[in-house]
Amino acid sequence: MKLFQFTGSILLCIIVSVPATAKIWRVNNNPGIDADFTSVQAAHNAAEGGDTIHVEGSASRYGRLTISKRVYIIGPGYYLDQVPNTQVNMFSAVIEAIDFNTGAENSVVMGIECPSDVNINCHKITLMRNRLMAGGIGEERPSTPIRIGYGAGTEPANDIIISQNYGGNILVLYGSTRILISNNYLTRSTNEGDATTFDVIGAPSSAILIVKNNVLRRGRLTTYNSSYSNNIMINGSVNNTTTGNLFLNNIGSEAQFGTANGNQSNVSMANVFVGRQTGVSWDGEYMLRAGSPAIGAGEGSTPQNPIDCGMFGGLTKYVLAGQPPMPAIYSLEVSPVGSLNEPVKVKAKVKSAGK
Repeated sequence: MKLFQFTGSILLCIIVSVPATAKIWRVNNNPGIDADFTSVQAAHNAAEGGDTIHVEGSASRYGRLTISKRVYIIGPGYYLDQVPNTQVNMFSAVIEAIDFNTGAENSVVMGIECPSDVNINCHKITLMRNRLMAGGIGEERPSTPIRIGYGAGTEPANDIIISQNYGGNILVLYGSTRILISNNYLTRSTNEGDATTFDVIGAPSSAILIVKNNVLRRGRLTTYNSSYSNNIMINGSVNNTTTGNLFLNNIGSEAQFGTANGNQSNVSMANVFVGRQTGVSWDGEYMLRAGSPAIGAGEGSTPQNPIDCGMFGGLTKYVLAGQPPMPAIYSLEVSPVGSLNEPVKVKAKVKSAGK
């Protein structure tokens, strides 16, 4: 079995490798706001390759986006009202659906809500820190399908990174390779039931995936010749007709992974996660509780360098609320009046989410 390895520095390199001559565009469709564009698609169409498009939070959706050039799409994140000190504007930026087509290679989309579908029809795409789920808060919503090689694509899409997202299920067509799926919460929709046999991750025998440090909620794993490590699966299953997969240090609520190679079976999830409670965001419920059997249970873990299972473990830990790795104003105070002798006073509080 051919395997490959990504490092945590890849995501950081993707973010900071923007050309020095690239422009930054603002998109905001709130009434009375002076921004460069009110439409994400219009901003994309006007942008040059390598430009960054900041999509600001709004009560109105931004419609469908087709990407056909190298751009960096950055939103404010999600669940902003549930996580302290995130943004002044608590609205998320909702792009209805996203299509990555030829020419979009090396594009990045982060901090966005996408409730309908994501179609990756080209190589070298990064999808990170997004909420991929329809409707309002919580997991009781349809999960967004992420299709790799679907739609207009008739060939494999390689070098794809899907990391630190909340929601979504992944379907791969053709012999795609170098697909990294890490530190996500992936799920099938609640209305399909916990016993659903629809795939939460599905791929043909010619595709190769690395799946690590995810929380997988309901649905089936149907892949071949792929690597799974440090994942936690709740009420899902592994397709027993598939071959060539390597399972290391995963945790299952049932006997999904067996007990060889550091895997744990029939683990009560009440002992693993903090769960839903006052003061914990919807995505925060999958943080590990004190004494969790997932703490230090990951592949390669040592007492000196413990590695946890789940989406908050490993090199690219999940970031609450999908906050982008850049400064954000979360508190702004402006004095109501000023004068020549006493100018208007502005007090802002700024912080940056973890990289």
